[in-house]
Formats: sequence, structure tokens, C-alpha cells
Amino acid sequence: MIVIKTEELNYLIYTYFLEQGYSHSAFALINEVKIDQLIYRDDVKPGQLINLLEKALLFQQLQDHIQINQYYECKVPQLLIQKHVCQFTEKKQLAEKQERRDREIMIQNALMRSQEFASRNGQTMDLNIELQQDIIQLQDEILLSDWNAQKNILAIYQLNCIKFIQNNQIIQIMPTVVGESFSRVKLMKFDRSSGNNMLIVYENGAAKVIDTTIQIIKMFNIKNSSKLLDFHWNLNWPNVVALIFEKDIEIVDIYKCQTLKYLENVIHFEWRHFDHFIVMDLNYYINLMQIDIDKPQLQLKAELETTLIEFNKRKTLLASFSSTLNIIKIWTLQNDDYVFEITDDQKILQFCWCSSQNANYLITLTSQTLNIWDVEFGQIKSTYEIDFNVINMVSMDLLNDTPQVILIGEKVVLYDLINKKRRVFNCDTPNKVLRINDEEILFIFRSSYIVYKKN
Repeated sequence: MIVIKTEELNYLIYTYFLEQGYSHSAFALINEVKIDQLIYRDDVKPGQLINLLEKALLFQQLQDHIQINQYYECKVPQLLIQKHVCQFTEKKQLAEKQERRDREIMIQNALMRSQEFASRNGQTMDLNIELQQDIIQLQDEILLSDWNAQKNILAIYQLNCIKFIQNNQIIQIMPTVVGESFSRVKLMKFDRSSGNNMLIVYENGAAKVIDTTIQIIKMFNIKNSSKLLDFHWNLNWPNVVALIFEKDIEIVDIYKCQTLKYLENVIHFEWRHFDHFIVMDLNYYINLMQIDIDKPQLQLKAELETTLIEFNKRKTLLASFSSTLNIIKIWTLQNDDYVFEITDDQKILQFCWCSSQNANYLITLTSQTLNIWDVEFGQIKSTYEIDFNVINMVSMDLLNDTPQVILIGEKVVLYDLINKKRRVFNCDTPNKVLRINDEEILFIFRSSYIVYKKN
């Protein structure tokens, strides 16, 4: 316990005045506050006030520059009164400011959209725009793929090699060799913060971190790799990865090969920002946590048999879905209670978030309808009838664009949710759909891919 006594602080200031030669100020202080010099004389060493302030500044510097158990060196001086500003603290403040701004925008624009939605009658029209396509046929089957949004690079894993493609041109080919023999790739993803690195995990547990020139940066082995289901790059730190096992989560610093946190009996994981993340345990409690803090910052009680939890684009809202109870709950993470509940007379098959500059929409899919919910109003704003069997629903989520979803099944259809238009693609059922930018959509098939472009 820390106790600061006024008389002790006054005596430290008095001795500081004497050390600096401010004898008149020291005399005035000792007479005004009635300091007994004999009490503290043997305990106080020369320069003790300065020494204590230096320790306080050192503690503040460590507090400002430690993230995920790692100290980030800063050469900007730490001053007593002036607010410390450096590249590291600016990044943290920017993230906090953006989160506050997102909440404000969400409230300010809710009423502005009400009249716009009320004027729409729920009918859809075919899109008038034409789409041109570039079809790229490959010889071998595409086993895995990932898109690097920062570098505009498509990575495709085929038999015995990974091809890196940019502007439909192969720029690098990396043989999938571990030791002296080829090994099958289990997982591969570009890092989500910079796009400079890719983590490749092989079936035998070997792992490589490579850069965009396929130079190996780090190699290590993953224990219990047979139980590894997936991994998630941290959204802000290119050295931190969460390894998703069947019922465990291991957060590691891949450059140091150091475990930062290990969680058991966990069935869902998702990063929020920096070192914050959420997990759901086997008892269906959703915990908001930090890497270097064991106790959850917030705990939410989800419904039994909750099968999916998902953040919206800005990480300000969380949806939890219980397929058994046919309920989706919306949480703000400001307290331990949900703010809105979505149900449907029909069985909800899937849901996804769609965001625009002004709103957060949650899309639910049943066997007959596609419903768009405005979560700030807490009601359905539009409903589309579905006339074909849907296998998958993919959000084409860009903040600077109108929200769109693609339904994949007997047909492949893009729905513009605000303008109530749709586009039917003349193609086979893709294995994967990615939104590249405002103008392009990437469809990946068994042994080919297509980039659809607006004319």
C-alpha cells in the first residue's frame, strides 16, 4: 500500500529548495507549514525528491511503452508535465479515438437513415452495371489460398508449391519443402497488420515465417499440430499469432518462439484490437481479455449451444448465435448485458455483419428469406425472398462502400442491400469469394480463379 503524507512531501520540497540555493523560499516554507527538521534529517538523502521523480517517470515510461509483455524502446524524452507523444503512444491513442468516433457516428446517423429505409418497399432490381471477367486457368487443383490486401498479392497452394500472383502474373514460386522432402501445407495466411509476412504451417508441425520475397525469416515447430484447427494473426502486431487447437488456444510471439498466453477449454477465439481478444469457454461464457492480464475484463453469459460469435467490422459490436434456440444476441461490450435480440419464425441458417460509413447491419439467412437488420433501430429494414438453395453467405464488407453480400449455392448472386439491386454471376459454384477493392471481386474455383471487374 502506498501512503503519501503531506508533512513528508513538504520536507522533501524544503530540502530541494536548500539544495538548489533557494534559502528564502525554504525559510518561508518551513515557517508556514511548521516542519520539524529533526524528525526526517537522518532519513532523507541529498537529491531524494529528484530520485523519486525519476523513478516515477521511469514507471510511466514503462507503462506507456509495454505491450504484449514487450518493451518498445522510445527515444523521445519523458517529461514531468508535458504529455509524452511518440509513434507508439500515437498509435494507441488513434485506436482509442477511432473507437469513440465509431460509436458517435453510429448514434448520429441512426435517425438520418430512418426515412431512407422507410421509403423502400423491399423489392429488388437487377443491377444495370456490366461486369467483365478475367479467367485464369491453372493446371493443378487449388488446395489453399489467401489474399494479401496490403500488397495486392494472391497466394495459391497447389501440389508441392505455393504460387504468389500479382496482377494475374506469377511473381514467386516457393516449393513446399521441409528438410529434404516435400511436405503438405495445412494452413497459410498473410499477416493482417502489414502484409509483409506469411506464416505457413505444414502437416508435420513444421512452421515457416516468410516475407513477400519468400525469404525465410523464422522456422519453428508446433506441438500437437494434429489438433491444430486454425491460427489468427494479431490485427496490430506482426509478431503475435493465436494458434487455435480443438479446445485450447495458445498465443505466441513467433519471432521469439515464446508462449504469451495459454487458455484451456476454449471453443472460440477472436482478436479485438492490440492485445485485447475474446474467447468463449465450454460453459458458454464470453470473456473479454488481455494477453498480460489473467482476469477477464468483462464476462458475458451467452445462450446454451452458442455456435458462433463474431465482431462487426469496427470491433464495437459483438453478435452471438445459438442455432439450437434460433437466437442472435447483440452486445456492446460496455456492460455484461446484451442490448438487442434477433429471432425468426424460420430457422436462421447463417448470419454475417455488413457495415457502411454510416451504419452497422446484421444479415440473417433462412431457407426462404434474406433479412437486413439495422442494429441501432433493432428491427428489420429490408427483406429479400430467396428462390434457390444457399450453401454459403459471404459479406462484401468495405466501410467506404454500400454493404453487399454474395449468396453461393445453385446460383451465385450479389445483393446490394441499400440500393435493393442484385447481380447473378454466370459461373460455377466457387470455393472461396474475396472482395479485393471497390471495383473487383475474386472467385476461386477448384483449379481456376476469376476476377470480376466493373466496366
